[in-house]
Amino acid sequence: MNNNSQISSNLTRRLKSMNLRFWGGWFLAIACVCIFLTMGCESGSLGVKEATVSGRVVNKDNVAQGVPNVTVRMVSKEAVSSGGDLEQGYNFRSTVTDADGYFIFEKVHPDNVVFEFTAPSYKKVVFPATSDTEEADGTTSEKLDIDSVAISNGAYVDLMNVFMEKISITLPDNVTVKLDIIDSITKERVKDSEKFSVSFDGVENDDPMTPSAWFARGMEVKSSNQILMSVRNEENGGKTLYEPTSMTISGVSNQIITVEVKPVTYNLAFQFLNVPQYILSSKNTTPVLSLLVEYYNDNQGPAQSISVTPVTDFGQLAVLEVPAVRNPQQIRLRMQGYYDEVISLNAELSEGIKGIYRIDVDFDYEDGHYAVGENDNPITGSELRGRVGMKDNVKRTDIVVNMIGLAPGEKANIVTNFIPENGIQWSLPNDNNIRGVANELGQTTATLQGCPTYFDMTYTISVFPTSNASSSYIISSGDKTIPISVPQLKTGSQLEYEPIEFTIDVSKAEKSSTSN
Repeated sequence: MNNNSQISSNLTRRLKSMNLRFWGGWFLAIACVCIFLTMGCESGSLGVKEATVSGRVVNKDNVAQGVPNVTVRMVSKEAVSSGGDLEQGYNFRSTVTDADGYFIFEKVHPDNVVFEFTAPSYKKVVFPATSDTEEADGTTSEKLDIDSVAISNGAYVDLMNVFMEKISITLPDNVTVKLDIIDSITKERVKDSEKFSVSFDGVENDDPMTPSAWFARGMEVKSSNQILMSVRNEENGGKTLYEPTSMTISGVSNQIITVEVKPVTYNLAFQFLNVPQYILSSKNTTPVLSLLVEYYNDNQGPAQSISVTPVTDFGQLAVLEVPAVRNPQQIRLRMQGYYDEVISLNAELSEGIKGIYRIDVDFDYEDGHYAVGENDNPITGSELRGRVGMKDNVKRTDIVVNMIGLAPGEKANIVTNFIPENGIQWSLPNDNNIRGVANELGQTTATLQGCPTYFDMTYTISVFPTSNASSSYIISSGDKTIPISVPQLKTGSQLEYEPIEFTIDVSKAEKSSTSN
């Protein structure tokens, strides 16, 4: 072999050796990384998939019934770390079952675990279990023997149904039941003018007590799982003011029971007479009269509204259901444009007897009673006699009508849907107090005294030419109305208002001819 061939052979061997060492080093590095990653997965730091555990707790005697509010604890069977007396596993979790008994644990570390289920009135359960043990309270519960639940990597574990058994409760011989007797309408405790008898499981107490006594000391009765209680208002002078009521309560411990009793009621029927046309034909408002039943608590503080009945049809009877109680109460008739009419019901009507009583509301009658501000001025039962008057309740004011555009000497008359309480006054010379004669400027003024307020006023003006003319003409608002707002009082008197004034230009109004 010549020298060149030998040199070439040696160079080739050296290159192969260098390549082997180069790639072998990379191979060893990659292998180490793989081993490291594998070790990480085995240690649980990489590649661990969290699991989910669910189940349902049911009543052992009725498997279709889930047990709500059960505390469920999940703990590791073996500890993985220890520090002094504390040994801790991977899992130490708790939750509570929902209304149907279901529970769930999410993000659970793979492990061997046991479960503990506790709830009031149920035996404690340890799952899984193979033997019983006696608890400190004398009951028995399931106890873990050797088994556990294996939670594997990324698994979904369904424990299915876990059965819990109710514990029989030993009832005391007697329990004390106190009552808070509430009026179902006013939501206040019934006054001590009334007494109530209460029967428990058909056995009635011999001594009727006031609501305060029932709340303060109550009554000791024989206990049972369920007690049928009946509350009855004692007749006082032949009048039972509250209807009896019954309810079932749990008689396993001392307790205070809230009992709502409904007052006996009677009916008041209101009939409306002589309703003015300006109320019935109002265009800008829908007239509504409200009937309010009000109650006073020992005449202290403001009245409490028990019910409100709106009246929109004055051709129909309005019927109120009124509690037949002795507490001061009243009926308030409230209407826009009117002062309130107040009827006092301080025991003048036959209390405690169901029936219908009629009251006539007469808009053309004065009874001398109307409520202004804080002065209710109620009409009492002795004065009532089945009739109240609204005529003196009207809020009134004067309306001044200025008529311009007339020919000098022409005579004008005005008619409205209001009936002026004190008639019409003409500011200029008039003819028999019914016609105003226009002055040299063609003006005349009429003051309508004591007109009702708030409702719409329509008008018709009749114009009569001089005596030589043979015809007259009429100016009417037609569908047009002049709304009159409720004016503000100047003083406390109901008739002292600022007058309302408006002007009608007769020359610009539409005229319709008529014979004189």
